[in-house]
Amino acid sequence: MEEQKVCQLFRRPEGLGMGKGLGYCDMDGGSTTCEGDMEFCEKKDALNKYLRSKKDENQST
Repeated sequence: MEEQKVCQLFRRPEGLGMGKGLGYCDMDGGSTTCEGDMEFCEKKDALNKYLRSKKDENQST
């Protein structure tokens, strides 16, 4: 079985009844419901672009 790649932008909700395993995405201010599995990201292109820009920012400092 393949290991789940957990997204670093996944946040578990505190006190919200969203169901087991559900949370939200920090990338868009929490408007996207998410399970944290990068393989099933609804906005995979936007996530890749966001992570590339953060990596570039870190390398330039």
